[in-house]
Amino acid sequence: MITIQFIYAHTSTELWEQSVRLKEGSTLADAFELCGLTQQYPSIDVETLGFSVFGRKVAKNYVLMDADRIELCRHLTFDPMVSRKRRAAHRNAGILKRKHLKPDRARKIDVDVHEG
Repeated sequence: MITIQFIYAHTSTELWEQSVRLKEGSTLADAFELCGLTQQYPSIDVETLGFSVFGRKVAKNYVLMDADRIELCRHLTFDPMVSRKRRAAHRNAGILKRKHLKPDRARKIDVDVHEG
């Protein structure tokens, strides 16, 4: 028998975790049927979920090993490429400057030298 853990972030503040015991040689699809996510969150579109094991994308036919952590990944709510283009357009228009994006961590100290 192997034990695996499912993790799903439904919202940015709500985390769902479930441990499942399976026989050796079970696939991710077998484990997903037993995890109970669809009973907890019936509005989830299972077809759009992605699966990863310790951050690496895997298919539903992935054969599980003991102590695997399966992360259920939601689809993106925005296109990262569109966001990059928007930020670049803002930067070119002068709305965002590099100094606003990353503050200068080096402190500059002016020292007055008095002779006397």
